[in-house]
Amino acid sequence: MIRWLALAIMVTGFATVGVSAQAAEDDPVKVNPGTKTFRDCPLCPEMVVVPAGQFVMGTPGGAEEYDADTGETQTLAVTIAQPFALGRTEVTYKQYAEFIRDADYKPAPGCRIWNDRWVVDEKADWRAPRQPRNPKDDHAAVCISFADAQAYAAWLSTKTGKAYRLPSESEWEYAVRAGTAAPRFFGVNSFEGVSISLACEYANVFDVTGQAAFAFAVPYARCKDNYDDVALVAAFKPNAFGLYDMIGNVWEWVGDCYTGSYWGRPPDGSTWVWQGGCEERGLRGGAWSSRPAAARSAKRSSAPADYRATDVGFRIARDLAPGEVP
Repeated sequence: MIRWLALAIMVTGFATVGVSAQAAEDDPVKVNPGTKTFRDCPLCPEMVVVPAGQFVMGTPGGAEEYDADTGETQTLAVTIAQPFALGRTEVTYKQYAEFIRDADYKPAPGCRIWNDRWVVDEKADWRAPRQPRNPKDDHAAVCISFADAQAYAAWLSTKTGKAYRLPSESEWEYAVRAGTAAPRFFGVNSFEGVSISLACEYANVFDVTGQAAFAFAVPYARCKDNYDDVALVAAFKPNAFGLYDMIGNVWEWVGDCYTGSYWGRPPDGSTWVWQGGCEERGLRGGAWSSRPAAARSAKRSSAPADYRATDVGFRIARDLAPGEVP
């Protein structure tokens, strides 16, 4: 088994842009002072330049909260050789609405919602997802399928002339960890059973607020974040790369075909797909509906490409040309 290593980050050659570190002086997470952000158009997602580096993907067997059923081990040493850009937040309702109008895109109706139980409501969609009840411009867009997210990336690429896409699963985990090896970027003592939890400062998960509104028969975080379902993006504190809501709020699509282990996966961080397509695509990060154990850096899930749910959205990535300074 590959040793469980701390992430080694290599940052070179980028002009710095001041990013406000919203954590207080005694918070465990500090935003890297050299974090660089940019935006390719007024309604394009704000992007964060993620530096090149190395990390260990997955969870060692037997570790706290390890889930043997979703292929978190064997762990895999991954090298991200080139910087890339990742959305500072999940794609918002307003940003997705702009795509719908400009591209004249017509997603299929129907979305999995909570209505005393999880059901597919054929009348629910991204405009009226039920959770949240009244979406605002800065809510994370939900009821988004993998195919919808791919269509958004293609539209944004055409609009800007830049190479937008979904992040690979390796890129996603590298970005959420942001130099950490613990189950969550906001602390080693962040396990589900910890009664005083940092989850409500850094992640929108199933907590005291959600437990009062939804009868989910799962453990909940013993803290209160005042969001019972989908939160406004950037309502919680960021990780060290300046990325918001990487854990919690909504599950996020990644570009990879889903497999039950990391066996055979390329160690260069590239998107893992193959000819003939795949039955399911990867989902990462957990959501507002997730028990704390299901909202952590290495947690994996999956769904068919046409799956839409009120706790599923996405975050966009973009390739950076060699030497590019956006």
